[in-house]
Amino acid sequence: MAERRDVIRTKKALITATYELIQEPHTKTITINDILERANISRGTFYAHYKNIPDLIDAVEDYILDQFNELFDHLTSIPKDKVETRQAIIQLINIIESRQSDLNSIFNYVDDVRLQHKIKLRFTYKIAKSLSETANVHDPEFLSVCICSIVFNPIIKWFDHPGDVTKEHLADNITRFIFDGYKSFFN
Repeated sequence: MAERRDVIRTKKALITATYELIQEPHTKTITINDILERANISRGTFYAHYKNIPDLIDAVEDYILDQFNELFDHLTSIPKDKVETRQAIIQLINIIESRQSDLNSIFNYVDDVRLQHKIKLRFTYKIAKSLSETANVHDPEFLSVCICSIVFNPIIKWFDHPGDVTKEHLADNITRFIFDGYKSFFN
């Protein structure tokens, strides 16, 4: 059964208010009163939809992922050669880089481990779906988890330390690992 429009509108107001508060510089804590004031909603209405702030934050994380769907949208097919793979990785890095200030404020406020896990799940799902639809792959779920780890984890590390290597070098290393394996890094 679909939710009523007024319920959807109220939840969206609460989620949007929380998201906006997270985006404000130097936000360390957000109270229910902050959210209620921003959303212009009563305390009773808040509790009719969410148990507490962590429950709302979980919904905000899903909203955030929906805002960053472009991270996943370009994965309509899995590149099958090194050049296409490198280009896809650079495109992904560019998308993340263009939204970095938004991502930083979000990751600084919410449980970044949980949000990273949600991102990885969505990324893995999208890759598995693409593999199932476009390639003859024995175990698309397993392969998608591996690809996600190989791509996502180095990119997260790179954003923590962007001066260590260029994004092109990062894309080269990820592509090399995917196509040539870990042994290609040994001298």
